[in-house]
Amino acid sequence: MADSSYIKMDVFYAEEEVAVSSGSISTMGERIILMGDDFGLIPHQSFVEAVGYLQDGIVLMKAKVTLSTHSQLNLEIIKTDSKQERRNFLKVKVFISSKLLRAFSLGRNNKAFALNEPIQTRDISLGGIGFYSNRVLFKRQKVEIDFNMLKPGFIAKAEVLRKERGPFRGGFRFKYGCQFLNISGEEERVLCEFVFRTQIENHRKLMHQED
Repeated sequence: MADSSYIKMDVFYAEEEVAVSSGSISTMGERIILMGDDFGLIPHQSFVEAVGYLQDGIVLMKAKVTLSTHSQLNLEIIKTDSKQERRNFLKVKVFISSKLLRAFSLGRNNKAFALNEPIQTRDISLGGIGFYSNRVLFKRQKVEIDFNMLKPGFIAKAEVLRKERGPFRGGFRFKYGCQFLNISGEEERVLCEFVFRTQIENHRKLMHQED
C-alpha cells in the first residue's frame, strides 16, 4: 500500500528520460497523485519507476501512469519495495571528476588546510564516497569534497575509513573510502536523487550490452 507520509517523490520514465519531481503528494490506497508545474508528459498506461522520500528513509516503486498533464501526474502502484533506511541505501559506481577542497590535521588541533586537488570518484552512496587521489591522506582524517556538480554550493565533509595503494585508474596513486559527516536532509535528498538516477542509467547500459 502506498505510504501517506512522503515528503517528496521522483518519477522516472525510462524511454524518454522524463523525470517528474513533486512535494505535493496525495495517496489513496494504491493510487498516488502528484501536483506541480511544468511536468514532462508521459504516455497514458506507461510503466515508470519512482522513489518516495520519507523522513527516515526511502521507498522504491514501480507504477503505471493513469493521468499525465503539465500540472498533475496520477500513478497506480504495481510494486512497492520495503522501506530502506537512507544510510543503508545502495551504492552506485560513478566516475566523476571532482576536487578535494580542504583537509584537516589529525589530533586535537584539527587545523584545516586548503588542497584544491583533483580526484576521481569511484562510487557514491548516501553514507559515503569512494575516490581516487594522488594526495596522501590518513585513516580518520577529515576532508571536504566539492559536490558542486550535484548542487551549487554543496560541499561534503567526510572522514577517511579505508586506504589502498595503486596505481589506479587515471594514474592515481591511492584509493580512499570515506564516510560522510553532518549531511543535511536536503543534501541527502540531492544524493539520493543522484544515486537513484545513476542506478537506472547503469541498468540501461547493462541491458544494452546484453542486447
